[in-house]
This record gives sequence, structure tokens and C-alpha cells, in this order.
Amino acid sequence: MIIGKIKDLKTYKGIHKAIDEAIEYVEKTDLLALEVGKYIVSDNVTVNRQQYIGKDHMDAENHERYLDLQIVVKGKEGFGYADISNPTLKEKTVYNDIKDVTKYDVEDEFIYTLNDGSFALVFKEDIHRPGLKVDDNLIEKVVIKIKIA
Repeated sequence: MIIGKIKDLKTYKGIHKAIDEAIEYVEKTDLLALEVGKYIVSDNVTVNRQQYIGKDHMDAENHERYLDLQIVVKGKEGFGYADISNPTLKEKTVYNDIKDVTKYDVEDEFIYTLNDGSFALVFKEDIHRPGLKVDDNLIEKVVIKIKIA
């Protein structure tokens, strides 16, 4: 997993052509001005603009075919992380091929706070739990699904 500030996202170009495509989209788009909804950028990149209040509990998850580039554009949220080798990790639901997701319970994880302009880029081995409540304020976020498989 890579966590950082959106202003530094360009430093991660070159990892994969689809990641580059997502970064280029972010560079040329006012993410805060996007209406809530789903946007197809290409066969490899899909954008989902979201607004919600954080929850006290969310299931942890990972994906097989897509990376998540999760960007908080306004507000702040807790973002849980555990590596797939974490011994406390327990599969809660089997892999759903249509939704490209496996759900987990995990006891021993790191919780990061993503603020305005922060991002998390999560890979297949990154068990993540986004959307956790930090306060009662609205979270405005963009989740970019990046096809790598």
C-alpha cells in the first residue's frame, strides 16, 4: 500500500501503465467538482465519486483484478490496513468474481487517517478497510478502480 498526498501522486508514475492513466486523470480533473456517481474513463480506469458519513465498523476487503486508488477530497476518514499475511486475518466471505472482492475480519491492523488531499493506493495483498468514522462530518471521496489483471 502507498499512502501519500495527492500533490505527490505523480512520483508513482511508471509502476504500471493503467496506474499512469489513473494518475493522469487525477492531474487533469477537479475531483471535488465531480458530481457523485460513476465515470468510465477507459477499459482500465473507472472513477466512483462518493459522499458519506464514516461508519464505526466496515468489513476489511481486497481485490484480485483491480487496484484501488482512494482519494479523500474533503473531510477525513479512518483507513484500516493489514497485509494478507496477517495471522489474525479470517476470510468472512469468499471471493466474489463479479464484484472482485473478498471480505475479511481482522483484529491486528493499522488505522491511518486520510485527510483532504490524501490518498491510499492499495494492491492485491493489501487488506483494507476504508470509510471508518473519525468524526460526524461528511466524507467526500473518489475511488478509482485500476484494472491490472
